Amino acid sequence: MSRIWVENPRAWSLLALVAAAEAGARAEIPVGAVLTDPVGRPLALLGNRCVDSSDPLGHAEVRVLRLAAERVGNYRLPGTRLTVSLEPCPMCREAITLARISELRFAAPRPLELPAATTLSGFQEQQDAPVALGLLQFFFGMKRASLNCGVHCDVMV
Repeated sequence: MSRIWVENPRAWSLLALVAAAEAGARAEIPVGAVLTDPVGRPLALLGNRCVDSSDPLGHAEVRVLRLAAERVGNYRLPGTRLTVSLEPCPMCREAITLARISELRFAAPRPLELPAATTLSGFQEQQDAPVALGLLQFFFGMKRASLNCGVHCDVMV
């Protein structure tokens, strides 16, 4: 029954991390997002797809908002909960605000960036931060290694 998800928001955090890992396996920056409806049923679960689709707006959060809005037939998504593997960037925060998302959760804080000026607050799933940050460190470590050795190395997860 879907109510189990309402009572266990950490499950959504773990699914966002799975979507992040899948994005990293496609050589995308490993960020994943899941959006649930007011009852706790999933509306969308996706990872980043900027590189693959040549889309600067292909962030996981934007993709999830687009898919969910299409599914419910409205660009406003009040009562929904967005769970992301990494704290959203300023662009995504504004999109989240415009979509009227009711709750934002993220596994890890955004490193080296100031939070966007918005009234939307977020709740960090702190126990999942090491996994989310580990995915990012592995991804960018592989990118740096491929630049330093002069040979292109695909990210394999």
